[in-house]
Amino acid sequence: MDEEDKKAIDLWIGHRALAICLPLFAVAVIVYAVRIWTRIRPKSRLNAADYTITVAFIAETISITLTIVAVASGFGRPTHLLSTEDIEVIGVSTFIVFIVGYWASTFARVSIALLLISIIQKKVWRGFLWSIIVFNILVLAAMNTAQLFQCRPLRAVWASVPDAKCMPPETIWNIGYISNSLWMVCDAIFAILPSALIWRLSREPLEKVLLSLLMGLGLLAMAAGVPKILTMKLFDVTSDNVVGDMMPCYLWSRIEEIMLIIAACAPLMKVPLEGLLNKRFGLPRFRPNERKLNTISTLPARPPTSGGYFYSWRGRSQVFSKEKLGSQTTTTTTTTTTTMTSENASPSPV
Repeated sequence: MDEEDKKAIDLWIGHRALAICLPLFAVAVIVYAVRIWTRIRPKSRLNAADYTITVAFIAETISITLTIVAVASGFGRPTHLLSTEDIEVIGVSTFIVFIVGYWASTFARVSIALLLISIIQKKVWRGFLWSIIVFNILVLAAMNTAQLFQCRPLRAVWASVPDAKCMPPETIWNIGYISNSLWMVCDAIFAILPSALIWRLSREPLEKVLLSLLMGLGLLAMAAGVPKILTMKLFDVTSDNVVGDMMPCYLWSRIEEIMLIIAACAPLMKVPLEGLLNKRFGLPRFRPNERKLNTISTLPARPPTSGGYFYSWRGRSQVFSKEKLGSQTTTTTTTTTTTMTSENASPSPV
């Protein structure tokens, strides 16, 4: 294969992957920056959800940087066209990316869960979300442990080392296949659960739609997980072209991580988007729907009567006419007077 064919392969695989990842990562940078800005202005209100998404963002920044290094070294080309040095650079870069990539996706999910915990009041749902957080942390620890101990010495992961002892590659990929399937379920829960809560709020319909769209962006991450699992399922770990065949799964993994970061930051974009809709399109700012309650001060006016009205303290407009009460008082007074008169009168003769 001549030099022109090599360049064509680079443009079709490695550079195409960067052309997809870099614009998405730029969007993630913008929404993350807006989120942090809105959380520290005018007064710092950073919480655990903000700190965990920061960890995810740093991990993804490392991931994208090393992806650029790997592509520059020929990542995506057929393996037989690469030098030993290039293969080692690609191997080290992608190995680190797979480790920090799990950190990016895990801490983005944890950030979403912490955000939901802060707005959900029911203890059952809060306990359920905490269990999801613990599950994600445990899976992250298991995956990183398997990656770090898959070969002894570790250098055998990306280079040929005599007498190296490694786990079967199928074992690592099967663990990843199962864990990613479970993570997709978490993404679906994080996207659907907020919508059920949002539509119960006393807010304007447009605001509910906007919040549902922002909170539901996790479905895009779940959608990216489908081709990721399919490519993992079809990936042949014994192939002679492992470096080239790994690119589709690698690309979908980066897309999923970036979409999770965007989904975690998107709900905090409501206020800036509300201001944009107000300035550009003249839409009024969102306000909660007001409910009028009947209280002593807000009950409708009634025509005055001689007796007036009495209202119960429970807010129900039970009306008692003083005229009726007056008639009862008159009857009681008459009865009392008659009794007293009969007692004071002289006894009749027998």
